[in-house]
Amino acid sequence: MEWISDEPFSSTYKDLYFSKNQAIEEANFVYIQGNNLPSRWEGLKKNEVFNIVELGFGAGINFLTTLKEWSKNPKSHNWLNYLSIENNPLSLADFQKIHEKYSELELFSNKMMDTFPLNCQGCQRIEFLKERVSLTIYFGEVCQCLQDLEPGIFNLDACYHDGFSPDRNLKMWSSQVFKSLANLSHKGSTYSTFSAAKIIKERLIENDFKIEIIKGFGNKRHMLRAEFKSTLTKRKSDFKKKIAIVGAGIAGCTSAKILSSRGYEVTLFEKNKKIVSGGSGNKALILYPRLSAFDTPYSSFCLHSYLYSIRFYDEIGSPHWNKTGALFLEFSKETKKRFQQLLAARNDSKLFKSVSPEEASSIAGIKLTKGGLFFPEAGWLDPKGACDLMIQNSNIRFIGEEVINIKKTSKFKVISNNHEYDFDQVCLCSSYEHGSLIDLKGISKKRGQVTYLQNNTSVKNLKVPIFAKGYISPAPEELKIIGSTYNDKNIKDITLEENQENLEKLKLITNRKVIIEGAKYGYRATTQDHLPLVGKTKHNIYVNIGHGSRGSSSAPIGAQFVCDLMSGSPPIFGKKISEALDPERFKGKS
Repeated sequence: MEWISDEPFSSTYKDLYFSKNQAIEEANFVYIQGNNLPSRWEGLKKNEVFNIVELGFGAGINFLTTLKEWSKNPKSHNWLNYLSIENNPLSLADFQKIHEKYSELELFSNKMMDTFPLNCQGCQRIEFLKERVSLTIYFGEVCQCLQDLEPGIFNLDACYHDGFSPDRNLKMWSSQVFKSLANLSHKGSTYSTFSAAKIIKERLIENDFKIEIIKGFGNKRHMLRAEFKSTLTKRKSDFKKKIAIVGAGIAGCTSAKILSSRGYEVTLFEKNKKIVSGGSGNKALILYPRLSAFDTPYSSFCLHSYLYSIRFYDEIGSPHWNKTGALFLEFSKETKKRFQQLLAARNDSKLFKSVSPEEASSIAGIKLTKGGLFFPEAGWLDPKGACDLMIQNSNIRFIGEEVINIKKTSKFKVISNNHEYDFDQVCLCSSYEHGSLIDLKGISKKRGQVTYLQNNTSVKNLKVPIFAKGYISPAPEELKIIGSTYNDKNIKDITLEENQENLEKLKLITNRKVIIEGAKYGYRATTQDHLPLVGKTKHNIYVNIGHGSRGSSSAPIGAQFVCDLMSGSPPIFGKKISEALDPERFKGKS
């Protein structure tokens, strides 16, 4: 993008981003009025969600104008989902320069700027909880992004088609784009665009849209609006339901927080009488990414879960979330090769940067002999304190009982060791202990032990988590934590052998003398492909389990995905990742 006469101009498509000094007026005329949104919003049923799909996020003016219009009238029982696809994101500096010209949107644009997603392929989410609006930005080529949305899961109510004109950007107006829009539409879905080009009219008609040519904005003679002609009714969406969550570890608590924030009434069950008492109950959990330079469902999931979790914990804030950054040391030929691949794949230093031993030592607060990669947004979490905050919501009820059976009648009957309860939906977050409630394959139980160190002079100044084969990290109570072991043992006690294993791993980071203060063991639920089981099963039970040792990173986005599926919102994952997370993907496999 470049600036011409103080207006944003696309050097790729040789056109202005919007009408000069009239972006808000154009957004209101072409898209909000063009889709008759104010009156349609007035007619929403209680607890109904409304989904907008935009092709071409640009500077976000259409979204912010829509958010402002939606906010004019309190809609305490409705939710607006806005999904926008963008293949050529602007820089944050250009965003800021554009939005400085539109002070009437400042209240909302500041929040968007503060939490604007990192430029990487796939979906990222910004929540405006007060306004009951979610913005999902899908970075990628428009056809691929639309095909990655599942019509059976997500339907659009209105479409803003705001690409550069067909003679400058034909891909944005391809026949496949209109076919995908039709697949996502239902009876009553509407469409509007600033253009009245012949190719757009033809492709709308070919895909069963009834078109209307009306007066265009400003000097434009005409524009198009359309309605989908179909007997297919809108998928019912209702987020005011009673939900049971079984398991109150990091997955259960994040699920309770996200679902309750959407208006669901949540009951959180935990057999151990208190939250985070199992595998996620260490004094500190480290939020860090497991990244790859290669585009696979696993690498995409790891990246997006990390980015989502950062914003999720930022909302919780200190002292339970400590965004210190994290260091990954180059301790072998394999790590050196992997780091080089990552740096070659992404060299903008926003996600990570290469650091020398001297730079690493300055960041860490202790002397290091190796350099590596520094992730400035990573950090460590006090899980007990953070989860206590997560479930402090009037929509969440905690019950310290063991769930021993779940039966499906007209509703779900959840049977505990003391009582029976009725719910509209059930979500299992019970780690490896789900077996008595649902038959899922592919989960293994793995033991892990962490070791706590005294905060003695040798490691007292440690400021960030550091990784090699193992890790060392700051922790609450003036402790340091090292770990972690990973094995199939079923020993129900702390072992000297595993403490020694953690100390051996520490030697790749530092040879400083340390003093053991204590230890904790637990069991993780892991899978064969290292991806969790997240989604809806054929029994209509939702699950968010199998996060292994990375639950602090992967559980929050898993919770958001479950919430999206329940509410009929645009899923935070497309088909590629959601299929990779399918809870029943291991059935029939040996």
